[in-house]
Amino acid sequence: MKRRAIALATALFAFACSRHDAPPPKVASADSAVAAKAGASLAEQTDEWNRAEIVKRLSEAGLVVVDSARAVHHAGLQLAGDLLEVSGSPLEIYIYPTAEGRKKESPALDTMPNPAQPPAQRPRYIISGNLIAIHVTPKEALAERVENVLTARHAGAP
Repeated sequence: MKRRAIALATALFAFACSRHDAPPPKVASADSAVAAKAGASLAEQTDEWNRAEIVKRLSEAGLVVVDSARAVHHAGLQLAGDLLEVSGSPLEIYIYPTAEGRKKESPALDTMPNPAQPPAQRPRYIISGNLIAIHVTPKEALAERVENVLTARHAGAP
């Protein structure tokens, strides 16, 4: 448990320190808007998440989404994820080709909260369809909002 807490603290520290060297956030253009619309349409047809649909849904919920254009890795997951910043907090998204692919890897996640870690620094795991998202924020309302957006699609909401 202590090793995990230290590893998480080190990762968060590295993330915070690396922000000065990070590439500038992607700025939406007409081409990216067309690609996002096409991606969202495909996601609706297949009922699977993709990055464009995630960004669209979070933005429609009034959240500020910035794509860091950085790949992330999480212990227990073979798939590389993408790092988004949602209203100032990091959101790692791991999008699998299918929900079945996600179901094969999600049991490897250690989602037990570390009691030595302050609640504001504990990751929140959101699993929905073919998506695993890991969100860290001290703001309960923001955490709930992100979770609601990412789980509503597979809970029967439009």
